[in-house]
Amino acid sequence: MSDDVRVGLVGVNTSHAGAFARILNENKAIPGARLSWVWGGELRPDQPDASTLAEKYGIDAVAGEPTELLGQTDLVLVVDDTGGGATHAPMARPFVDAGIATFVDKPMTLELGEAHALFALAATKNAPLFSASALRFSAELEADREKFAALGDLSSVVSVGPGEWFYYGVHAVEQLFTVAGGDVEWVQRFSFPDRDVAVLSYANGGPTATVQTLRDAAYAFHVTAYGKEGFHAAQVKDSTAYYTNLVRAAVEMARTRVAPIAAEETLNLLAVLQAGVLSAERGGERVTVAELVR
Repeated sequence: MSDDVRVGLVGVNTSHAGAFARILNENKAIPGARLSWVWGGELRPDQPDASTLAEKYGIDAVAGEPTELLGQTDLVLVVDDTGGGATHAPMARPFVDAGIATFVDKPMTLELGEAHALFALAATKNAPLFSASALRFSAELEADREKFAALGDLSSVVSVGPGEWFYYGVHAVEQLFTVAGGDVEWVQRFSFPDRDVAVLSYANGGPTATVQTLRDAAYAFHVTAYGKEGFHAAQVKDSTAYYTNLVRAAVEMARTRVAPIAAEETLNLLAVLQAGVLSAERGGERVTVAELVR
C-alpha cells in the first residue's frame, strides 16, 4: 500500500511526539500512513527538537509554521503541550477549518467552551475531529471488556492514575468511562497537596465511582469494578499498544472521515473534569455535570 495518509505533527514538547513518530515511521505499524512533517514550537529539555526528531525518524520536512504544509496533510496530530494544552484549540483550528482530519491530544482544551466551539467548527466544515486519552485504546481494557461486562449491574468503580486532576486526571476518567460509560450525574472532589479523590455518581441508578489522581505514589493506571456477579481489576501497562491503537484510530478517521469518538462523549468527559475543578474550589461541593455540558 502506498502512503495514502500524509500525517503532520504539531508540537514536540511531549513524549507523545516521539512515540507517534516511532509508531508511524520506524515501526511502520500502520501500513499506508507516514509522518511526513513536523513543527516544533516550545522545547522541553528531555525531548528532542523538531530537526532532531525528523532526522531520527525519517520525517521528510520540518515546518517553519504549523500551517505551512497544511495543503499536504491528510491527518494532523496536535500534541503541543505548552500550558498543559492551552494551545490545542488555536493550533487545531486552521486544520479543522480546512476540513482536515484532526486529532487533539489530551486534554483537548482547558476550557469547555473552547471544545464546544472547535467541535461546532468541525461540524460546519465536515472535518473529522477527536480527542482522547490513549488509555481509551489500551490493550488490557479491551481484552477484559467481557470480564467487566460479566459483573452485571455495577455498584462501584475505582479508577486510579498519576498526576494533576485536570491535566492528567483525563486518563483516570477515560479509564472509568471505558468500563462504566460516561453518564455521570455529579462530581464531588476533595483535593489534597499530593493527591485528589473525587466521588462521581452515575445517573439512573448507576454505580458510584471514585477517581483518584496520585502524585505521591508509583506511576500506574489501575481500575477495579464491583458488580452483582463479582469484581474485576485491570492494570494498564502496555504503552506501545495504547499509543499504536490511538494512532491507528486517527489514521482510520482520516480514511473514513468518521471520528472514532463522538463529540458529545469528549465534551462530557471534559465537563466531568471541569466539575471536579469547581467542586474543589467550592470546598468539596457537589457539582452537576449536566449544567456544565449545557
